Amino acid sequence: LQEYYCSFEAESDDQLITFAQVLEAQQRQARAEPWDEKVIGVDVARFGDDCSVIYFRQGRDGSPIPFERFQGMDTMEFASRVASWIEKWEPDAVFIDDGGLGGGVVDRLRQLQFRDVIGINFGGKSDSNRTGLKAANKRTEMWLAMRDWLARSALPESDLLTAELMGPLYRYDADNRIALERKEDMKKRGVASPDIADALALTFAYPVQPRT
Repeated sequence: LQEYYCSFEAESDDQLITFAQVLEAQQRQARAEPWDEKVIGVDVARFGDDCSVIYFRQGRDGSPIPFERFQGMDTMEFASRVASWIEKWEPDAVFIDDGGLGGGVVDRLRQLQFRDVIGINFGGKSDSNRTGLKAANKRTEMWLAMRDWLARSALPESDLLTAELMGPLYRYDADNRIALERKEDMKKRGVASPDIADALALTFAYPVQPRT
């Protein structure tokens, strides 16, 4: 896999998540409790150099299980990998980016009778106002919720995840809503697709109640 890194000191005013926020989360200890929600976020690769990612979160613990990252994996094979983790870890919810090839992964998992699988449209309408800020779309809403979570939670030490969390910029649209930079626009300025960060953000698609 080709790794992309950035200068962690090179911050800008239009950066949604800063290095300081990520570093504090990486230095924080947050033990998951048995009653915390268990959520899997799945980002499915759309382009040749992008990666499909399975990310695990339990409450304030951003790494109860290390995330998995795959490049060039067949859609059905990847769906099988996700299914294996659902059976093994028994999450309370699984949120999957269903744009592009992701729709096939969602369909396959539903075919296998996994009822807690929910497809998420990144470009869809923001469903809630959980952060007190207006988001232009569902993806921006999830990133804002993730940013709030970072202030009290723990992340694994990963330079790649750090770079991806810091990568997207934001702007305000004509309706004064926050709009996160698109993956396509990031690539145009030489920044890699934040596949791992998007998978983590997907764990915040909706509030989740633990089964216990």
